[in-house]
Amino acid sequence: MFIEVDKISPKGLVLNDSVALDENLLIEEGSFFLEEVDYVIHFSREGKQIKAKGNINTLVSIPCVNCLEHFDLKVDSDFDIILFPVDLIELTNSSLNSEDMEYIFFEGDRIDLAKILMEQVNLFTPYKPLCSLNCKGLCPYCGTNLNYESCECESSLNEMDFLFNKIKR
Repeated sequence: MFIEVDKISPKGLVLNDSVALDENLLIEEGSFFLEEVDYVIHFSREGKQIKAKGNINTLVSIPCVNCLEHFDLKVDSDFDIILFPVDLIELTNSSLNSEDMEYIFFEGDRIDLAKILMEQVNLFTPYKPLCSLNCKGLCPYCGTNLNYESCECESSLNEMDFLFNKIKR
């Protein structure tokens, strides 16, 4: 899915569509799309740079970091990015400087739309995704999902602590 830079007129170019993206590129392992990605993006040119302002909507199934159960994450993200042609990077050395790291680059005469959309989905994904704020997680001893049932491990540990404390005296 590429956009030809030459097709972006001085008035801009608006794209409004839905697309299926490769779920293997989702940042959170085990995640997958439940819906196609709906997007509306307005591209405009200012010299060699391209501005992209838009919105994406989709639904992703993602595992909770506490209980490992999948939950639905509604992605509704607005973005405003600036793209620069890769030939603007000075080729004096092989590494990017800190100023270059702030930009998004495109190569040749085409912009990879799927890359932009996937990046926005991944940026929306929380660092530590939780199915709910009060997720109890898994018991570290027996693996029981404490959101659905309790286990005897904690009471057994309390009894062991009591016995060890008695022995210490």
